[in-house]
Amino acid sequence: MHILLVNDDGINAPGLHALAKALGKEHRITVSAPMEERSAVGHGLTVRLPLFAEKREVPGAAAAFAVSGTPADCTRLGVLSLAEEPVDLVVSGMNKGLNVAMDMLYSGTVSAAMEGAMLDKKSIAVSTQWDGDFDRAAEVFVRLLSQLDVEKDIDFMLNVNIPALPGQEIQGVKWVPAGRTHLWADTYEHRQTPDGRDYYWLKNLQDAATPDFGMDSDIGCVANGYVALSPLVYDLTDGEGFRNKSFVL
Repeated sequence: MHILLVNDDGINAPGLHALAKALGKEHRITVSAPMEERSAVGHGLTVRLPLFAEKREVPGAAAAFAVSGTPADCTRLGVLSLAEEPVDLVVSGMNKGLNVAMDMLYSGTVSAAMEGAMLDKKSIAVSTQWDGDFDRAAEVFVRLLSQLDVEKDIDFMLNVNIPALPGQEIQGVKWVPAGRTHLWADTYEHRQTPDGRDYYWLKNLQDAATPDFGMDSDIGCVANGYVALSPLVYDLTDGEGFRNKSFVL
């Protein structure tokens, strides 16, 4: 397959390099990644500034570009302009930190994969825990990918989260929905610069799920040693939210 490899941690991120090296053994890899880290930027696109793409060297990749825009920009530019041949699959990652539950809405990693799906490309976002070993997690992902039928098993896009465990200690793989837990703390710490200016710092990114979560969601599965596979769509409509109610204006 020809795989477009994107991410939000930037062109120099160890997770991206681990995936390029592992996937490049069996597939043709084109990399399109941000010039610098763009974590938690969601699905933003650059519309009133030019996008610059510089050629770089990434081991395992046939071609690699550092792009001045967002993760979604990288996918869009990669699919439509940078790739020299049609893309069969978009892979976004390997992200440093889980992308599970409600925090997926902030994720540049998930959004980069979602952009690929919106361009009619089968897409996968892949993440591991903060203390995960990227090379080891990449090997797990390659084994998983070899068993997936990309055309039949992925309707739109797939979100993959890999626990920080040696391969032999991973309990298995489960298809699960996204959880409803918010992993970012809801408080800001008030600080001051040396010259007395006030600023605020978002506290306590909780990456590692605890065993208190059940096995019926992505966060619980990873907490209990399983690789979590969650099929995602872009449709935000609440199917249960419609009411049999008329209005007069």
